[in-house]
Amino acid sequence: MVRPLYQPRSGALPKRDERGHAGLWYDKFCDRWSVKTWQLEANDPGGGKLGWINTLAGQPLGQRQQLQEACTRLIQLATSRGGKVLVLRSESRFVTGLGRSHPIENGFAWHPTLGTPYLPGSSIKGMVRAWAKQEDPQADTAMLNRVFGAAGKSGALSFLDAVPIEPVRVEADVMTPHFAGWSPQDPPGDWRSPVPVPFLVTAAGMPLLFSLIPCGILEPSDLERVMGWLEDALAWAGAGAKTSVGYGRMVPDQDTTSQRVEEVRKVQAARQAEIARAERLATLDPLERELEEIAAAETNLAPYRTWIKAVQSGRWSAQRADEKRVLQMIVDAMKGGGIWKEASTKKQPSKDKEYQLTLQVKGLLAKNQQANA
Repeated sequence: MVRPLYQPRSGALPKRDERGHAGLWYDKFCDRWSVKTWQLEANDPGGGKLGWINTLAGQPLGQRQQLQEACTRLIQLATSRGGKVLVLRSESRFVTGLGRSHPIENGFAWHPTLGTPYLPGSSIKGMVRAWAKQEDPQADTAMLNRVFGAAGKSGALSFLDAVPIEPVRVEADVMTPHFAGWSPQDPPGDWRSPVPVPFLVTAAGMPLLFSLIPCGILEPSDLERVMGWLEDALAWAGAGAKTSVGYGRMVPDQDTTSQRVEEVRKVQAARQAEIARAERLATLDPLERELEEIAAAETNLAPYRTWIKAVQSGRWSAQRADEKRVLQMIVDAMKGGGIWKEASTKKQPSKDKEYQLTLQVKGLLAKNQQANA
């Protein structure tokens, strides 16, 4: 049984920190009890059940950066293992975890670390298997057992938890059973007054990231078939609670899926490039590594131009041998890029930028030779 939270002698309980875990606040810090009866009134907006729901209603729940990091990890995991990801967006309200113990009688399922609504992977797996068994005549028992598993045997496909890709908004909903408080002497009937019971739901438009990962032997077409079952089950049956009245219906958002996958691909490519660069730098001698760092600091200039500026600033004036080596690398880079010009073919050589740059480098070489003499 959920126990009431007593008010402290010093005053009211602290307000919820928007950066904190909304689920912990909603489940553990309810302070709307009626002291005389230790109950919560159903529809008192200032207190009771509806009042407690409204402490979260209309607010974006979850930290955007944490959700992005979680989705990035899921996409990386799924794509690296040959799996599939898909963003589906709810067309109606969504709720799950109503059977959990809670002060307002109807619970709610919260992600343990992200503090947002989510859909457990076990629920997704059961929903997809039930849909396939009922709606696809070609889904025989052998195929279902291979993909989803059987008694004492795991399946060849893992269903990860579906998590939001952005902060989620929640709101209050209400159910009105007519048959509360009846007895054999006073049976239920349509003449009874309804008893409104408020409960928490997510607003329509919530985007969830679904991830499937092969973990066994699959037929080439198995993964695509399961993704099709997932889309159909969510579009026609829905997920979570109260699906019979239209809750939990979701449709694919292919544009967002492609965008998120491409963002992760770019991040991975940049990370791999950085790793490759670090590995290459580790094989260079100190001077070559220094030149790489100088070039990387000014990406809008060709490397040899940044090296010329460094020589002109006297960076290696105390190490003439290093300066000579740098100048030779500048010459090689200019010749390799077709920039080195021994003579100008223009009527006004002073306006020939490549020729003037060559003369400038020759002057630096002569100065270095004099210093070494």
